[in-house]
Amino acid sequence: MGEAKRRKKLLRERLLEQIEGWTCPPSPWERALVMEVAALPAFRARRMPAKDLEWMRMPANHCHANARWYEANDWTHQSKAVVGWWIQGADLILHSVLTNGHEYMCITPSSLGETEIIFIPDPKIEWIESDEQLAAKRNGQIIGLGIRRYPELTIAMHETMRVRLEQGMDPDRASEFSHEEREDMMRTYLSPKEFDAMGKFGSA
Repeated sequence: MGEAKRRKKLLRERLLEQIEGWTCPPSPWERALVMEVAALPAFRARRMPAKDLEWMRMPANHCHANARWYEANDWTHQSKAVVGWWIQGADLILHSVLTNGHEYMCITPSSLGETEIIFIPDPKIEWIESDEQLAAKRNGQIIGLGIRRYPELTIAMHETMRVRLEQGMDPDRASEFSHEEREDMMRTYLSPKEFDAMGKFGSA
């Protein structure tokens, strides 16, 4: 198998695994946590330039390990790993960045190409041992990939991605939605009030 095919295969498997995490049934715990997190202050975290991340060999999708490694190896001892939430449309992604006490910086590569992200530090998240691995815990529950402000919308979008992947769509394109497709899903799965509220954190 060529390198390109191997990468596509791994990406398809990772996306299907993520879809499972985002399509679980809603819960009172998730609803309560979304409201609590929404009340926390949000900050702009600049993303370290891609060329610097490449030189540092920071792997994508390993933000927690990246931040902990950088903190442990920062010769200035000024960097601290901070866990919280990366706002991505209707979802709040569990994410780790660095802070020097004055600003936040993301050191994990992203295919989205953004130069900064909106990040909510959450001091109530704790790291615990679970199945011989570190896991994040909040309000008595283990956190998966993140939490959903509008679970029905998130589930619908990820089920569409699942169908696309199962039908053989290129995994690099399976998560792409046109503006019209996004708006149609939002109007289908959100109330008019929720649709208007999407502007608070950005579009889905």
